[in-house]
Amino acid sequence: MLYFLQRLILRQSSGETQSCIYICKNLQSAYEHLRDELAEKNCKFFLKDDFLLEDAKSVVKEAYIAESDSKILVLGAKNYNIYAQNSLLKILEEPPKNIVFILVCETKNVFLPTIRSRMPSRNLELKEDKVELSLDIKNLELNMIYDFVQENSRISKNELKALVQRIVTSAITECHISFSTKEMEYFEKLLQLCELNSRPNNILISLLLSIYTKKG
Repeated sequence: MLYFLQRLILRQSSGETQSCIYICKNLQSAYEHLRDELAEKNCKFFLKDDFLLEDAKSVVKEAYIAESDSKILVLGAKNYNIYAQNSLLKILEEPPKNIVFILVCETKNVFLPTIRSRMPSRNLELKEDKVELSLDIKNLELNMIYDFVQENSRISKNELKALVQRIVTSAITECHISFSTKEMEYFEKLLQLCELNSRPNNILISLLLSIYTKKG
């Protein structure tokens, strides 16, 4: 994924997370960023393509589980069923003690006016993550692979995913390397391993050796 989400302002001056609606065109990026931002907090995610009444009931049930500290409930979907929204109205207006709601959507128009009036909304802008590739794919050598892997051994999960895509794109568009369907599926698996927090060294070595062998 060649995008990154600008850092969310999740805290008020008091340091407490605030209930709100976040509007973002790239929902997956929003979810990933929120997971990173809220990793150390008591947080529950309810992510769906279509948020239905049964999903709203699960949220309400979770909200009424007593907590001594703040608990954040993140709801995310492309579409929110009108009956699901109606069932959430009361709890959004008067949430139980220590419960915070974050609603994520592509456009605030998916919500009823009654929900929009109860929660502040914020637009999240996506910017292109311009990954600079300090590696000459055209003249790739084994010593270059080793040095590059060492330089990028401590990058984050999202940085690694962006780098993998940048390398593959460069190999195709700049070096005119033709990959088979099986090879492209392998690169996709490497991206999935990035998501599972596999070590950058292993991912990059596997990818670059595959390209090096292909060039040879």
